[in-house]
Amino acid sequence: MNSFALFTDVSLNPELRCGVGAYLVIPASMLQASPYSIDKTVVDKHVVVRRFENTTSTRLECQTVVWALEEYQNTCGPSEADRLQVYTDSQGIAGLLRRRQALELKGFRAKRSNLQVKNAALYRAFYEFSDMLGFEIIKVPGHSRYHSHDAVGRIFSFVDRKARKALNLWMDEIKFRS
Repeated sequence: MNSFALFTDVSLNPELRCGVGAYLVIPASMLQASPYSIDKTVVDKHVVVRRFENTTSTRLECQTVVWALEEYQNTCGPSEADRLQVYTDSQGIAGLLRRRQALELKGFRAKRSNLQVKNAALYRAFYEFSDMLGFEIIKVPGHSRYHSHDAVGRIFSFVDRKARKALNLWMDEIKFRS
């Protein structure tokens, strides 16, 4: 059985409404390694980042996970991988599968206003990928102390740092142009 782990994280500048999403796909067997045997430089080479404009924190988390799932599907496809676990520190993403039935029953409309829920299109795309890939969402604690990391925490911290670094570089570019 092929098993993969998909890590996603984001970094946002709320004032400018722009952010960076990052993801990493690795064989799940890497999660069995000793945390200190996982080399940051090796992992860094495989983290993929993307810039997003006109976004919010919730939207950026959704955009990133949907983008990462699309990339995963295009690369691995559901026929090649029997199992996918998605690791995120986003409470919103972690709760999406649990919220699915209620959202679909209401037609993705808000209870009070009856207007379409923000990010409805992203939620629909997320659920389509869920149906196609049958992944499991695993909530990881974000920004935990380094020495307490297991393999998952260590890898997640590398993805987190890569997203923050990419956002800082982008913000430096914007300042330089100004």
